[in-house]
Amino acid sequence: MGFKNGPGSREAGGGRSSSNQTLESASGGFNVKILSTLNQLAGAMVSLVLLAILGAVGWFLVRTQIGQWAIEARLAEREAQVQSLQNELDSSRKQIAALNKDLEAKLLEIQRLDTALRLLKVDHRVAQIDVISQQGSAETKDLTTTFSFVELDGSGKPIEKPRLFTVQGDMVYVDALVVKFSDEAVEVADPLRATSFCLFRRVFGEHQQPKDGFPLDPVGDQPAAYRGGREPSDFERDIWSKFWHYANHPEEAAKKGIRAAHGEAPFQKLVPGKRYKVLLRSSGGLSFSTEDLPLQGSDKAM
Repeated sequence: MGFKNGPGSREAGGGRSSSNQTLESASGGFNVKILSTLNQLAGAMVSLVLLAILGAVGWFLVRTQIGQWAIEARLAEREAQVQSLQNELDSSRKQIAALNKDLEAKLLEIQRLDTALRLLKVDHRVAQIDVISQQGSAETKDLTTTFSFVELDGSGKPIEKPRLFTVQGDMVYVDALVVKFSDEAVEVADPLRATSFCLFRRVFGEHQQPKDGFPLDPVGDQPAAYRGGREPSDFERDIWSKFWHYANHPEEAAKKGIRAAHGEAPFQKLVPGKRYKVLLRSSGGLSFSTEDLPLQGSDKAM
């Protein structure tokens, strides 16, 4: 059975063609909208990505800046600590320098005091007594003692020929004038006042009156132990020529640095075979030390 093309057929074909065009038109509009939407979505996504990137970069930069600030703050804190430690170190160095200076001053003072104490205790040998012989006895009341007396120089050597004396009994007195200077003058080793002065007046026995003793240095002269082969200074001449004046006028004596001026008469029991050194301390008076008399021929000092 065959179909024929007729007007109805053409109308039906024309309707289908119009319907297809409408569908194609609708489909094309939908596709455009989808593409537009996709484009918008893609643009939004790109924007989001860019915003995310910018946000990440910004956050990185912020964190970096914050980190930099933190580092700078820590550096500033460390610098402040270093400066504080440096100040403390400088202060400690100054204190150490001051302490060292103070220590040095104290050491010098200790040395000065040690030297002063040593000078104050120095004993100068100024005379020597050797017992030559003894005759008689104390029981029979006819004991006599013969001895030699000699003044010594600064090295302990005789400065004159020994003088022989004989006294009744065995006790001998050494009468002397002594000038003692202030401790300050002795401490600083003043060349004129570094030691006491002594002038021997006489020796006498226990059964003699002092005025009847044996004279030694003349009053008014410089002591033999201080002459040393030189002329006495004006200072020494003044002291010995005005000895009793200074002894009785302490104010004038003090101006000369004199602490005391007076007579002394220490005494010693003499024993055969003994030698007695008469000692004068730098800041004190006379005393005796005892030693055995060297055997005959070995006494080089004599």
